[in-house]
Parts: sequence; structure tokens; C-alpha cells
Amino acid sequence: MKFSKEIRVGLLVAISIVILLLGFNWLKGNNIFNTGTDYQVVYSNANGLQRGDHVLIDGFEIGKVKEINLQSNQRGVNVILNVTEDIKIPVDSKAVIGGDLLGEKYVQIQLGTSTVIAKEKALFLGEVEDDVQGQIKLLSGKINAMITSIDTTINVLSSIFTESLKDDFAKSITGIKQTLESFNNSAAKFNAILVREEPRIEEIITNVSSTTDFVNKSEVEVTAILENLKSLSDSLNSVQWQELAKELDKAVESITIMSDKINSGQGTLGMMVNDKDLYKELTQTLSTLDSVLAQFGNNPEIRLILFGGKKDKKPG
Repeated sequence: MKFSKEIRVGLLVAISIVILLLGFNWLKGNNIFNTGTDYQVVYSNANGLQRGDHVLIDGFEIGKVKEINLQSNQRGVNVILNVTEDIKIPVDSKAVIGGDLLGEKYVQIQLGTSTVIAKEKALFLGEVEDDVQGQIKLLSGKINAMITSIDTTINVLSSIFTESLKDDFAKSITGIKQTLESFNNSAAKFNAILVREEPRIEEIITNVSSTTDFVNKSEVEVTAILENLKSLSDSLNSVQWQELAKELDKAVESITIMSDKINSGQGTLGMMVNDKDLYKELTQTLSTLDSVLAQFGNNPEIRLILFGGKKDKKPG
């Protein structure tokens, strides 16, 4: 069967239109072979969202924005989300409009915790997060204000720092530098002294350690002495001092009475002490006895006669 030239041109145009429509929908992210599931979201502000923008869950694309229409009362925007992935979305999920630094918009699905799964045409709660570009503009404004403040501060400082003040400041910096150099030199000298005197320092530390050990050992002895003193003090405290004083008084009184009797000539001892003639006779008797004993010691023959011995005869 032969087609006329007009029919062939018509078929070619029709096929081209179909391919163009398919390519256009493909570029928009619409898959005509997979209708997916539609969900509704109402926003107070679409924030620049357009048809064909991505629908994401944790950064993974699950669909596209299918339609964007004003509400019938012209208060809010009704958005249709077409989800082509086989994902079960809880009914309490949120659809949040976000954007990147380049101004591209997207809808981020924040899954809820409900066990009830949303059905087709279900209505999700819509939110709009802070616009990144708006935040950048706000931050840019703050940075510009800060730059202006810094520029003003620099101008004020420039007016304050006159040439004389700059010279004084330079001198102060020089003085600080010299002070630091002097400190470094002193530190180096001190370090050299420490290195040179290290043996003596170690000896001193050893002596201190020995002294500490001696003190620790002496502490035990001192403790024992203190305990002995305490025991002695307790013993002295237990002595009946009043009764001892009474006994001493009695002894002193007896000695006094005896002394008075001797001085008054009472008794044999008193007569011997106070009678001078008796004292002389006793002295003479003792002298005579001493002389006799001396002769007795110097003459052995007297001892033989007295004790019954015989005197040896001298050979003729």
C-alpha cells in the first residue's frame, strides 16, 4: 500500500510532536508510563516553587511537583506532589519547601511516626523553611554593617594615632622587645646555673630527704618519750601527797624532839654530847686502846703468849 506524500508528511509531523511531548515531559521529570501517587499540600507561600521541582526524602528523589494552583479563596497555594517511588508515607508526615544556594527549590518529605499510611490524594501539612538566599542576604547586610563599623573605627583610630603618639608607641614596642630580650638572657643564665649546680641541688635534695627520714624516725621515739612522761605524770597524780606531807611533818617533828633532848643532855647520847669530862675520858681511852693494838700488831710473840703458843728458841 502506497501512501501519498501528504500522508507521510502528516505522520512524520505527528510522530515528531509525540516525541517532542515525551521529551518535554521527560525533561520536566514527568514519566507518562508511570503515573505514580498524587498527594496534596497547602502552603501559605509557595516561595518560588515550580512544577517539575524535585520531591525528596532524606535527599533521595521520589517524585516531582505536578501542579501548583491558588486556593479558591486565593489564600494559600495548593500543590500536587506526584510520588513515583513505591514508598509508604505516614499520614502525619510534613512536606517542607526548601532551597539550595543556587536558588533551586525542592520539597522535602519529613516522615511522621503514625502507623496509618497516607492514601492517594491525602493532604499533608506544608511548611516553608528559611530561604537560603534570604539568609545570605540577611548575613550580607550584617557583614556590610560590620564593615561600615570597622571602617569607622579605623578612621577614629587614625585620627587618634598622631605622629607623636605613633613614635611613643614605637618606643614602647622597642622597650617591650628589649625587656623580653633581657628576660631571655636572664632565663638562659639561670638555666646555665641550674646545669652547673645540678650535683649540689641533687645533694641538697638527698640531705633534705635524709633529714625527713630522720625526723620521721625520731617522731616514733619522741612519741614513746611523751607516752612515758604521760605515764609518769599519771603516776605522780595518783600519789597521795597530803598523806605523804603529814608523814614528813611527823618525821621532822620526831627529829626535832630528839635533837632537843640531845641538846638538853637527856639520855646517854645527850650526856655524851654535853659532858666534856666524859668526852675527854672517852678520847683518852680510845687513844690508849689504839696504842695497845699497835704494840700487839708489832710483837708477834705477845700474840703467842696470849693465845697459848710457845716462843721458838734460837739455835745455840
